[in-house]
Amino acid sequence: MPKIEFRESKILKLTNVLSRKVPEKELFSQEKQIVMLQNWLKAKGYETQGPLIMFSTGIMGLDSNKKPIIDSRLMMQLKTDKVQLEIPYKFEKEIRIENCLMARFNDNYEQLPFATQKLNLFAYENDIELTGETYMILLEQEENKLLADVFMPVKSESGEAKNE
Repeated sequence: MPKIEFRESKILKLTNVLSRKVPEKELFSQEKQIVMLQNWLKAKGYETQGPLIMFSTGIMGLDSNKKPIIDSRLMMQLKTDKVQLEIPYKFEKEIRIENCLMARFNDNYEQLPFATQKLNLFAYENDIELTGETYMILLEQEENKLLADVFMPVKSESGEAKNE
């Protein structure tokens, strides 16, 4: 199996998605946020389906201290849509994005940025405009090895990702 398999025109469909924003100061050390999410789900008795999903956008602007604002969230799909929310959690019944570039990554965790770089390079070389969003679905992890699907939505003609 190649380290990075590439595909075009993929559909990303997630259901009963619970998400938690990752504070900017913790973007590069998300382990604490992952444990907090898992503990909250366990304490509330929610059953999950599927793997952890890490969502991020490009730089959305600058805050008052001229630091970049990046929307980064941890997401889990739940087996139910009956969720009692608390801050800082959000819930979406369905996320469906019709046209994504997708890379299946299978290598050492430290090399994961190559998957997004491959998608960005393909988009650049083929004059494809991306939305700036990235969904990393962490399928399997053993020691340093990681199997993950990386989705990057393509902008539609109207300028937005087709999110139905």
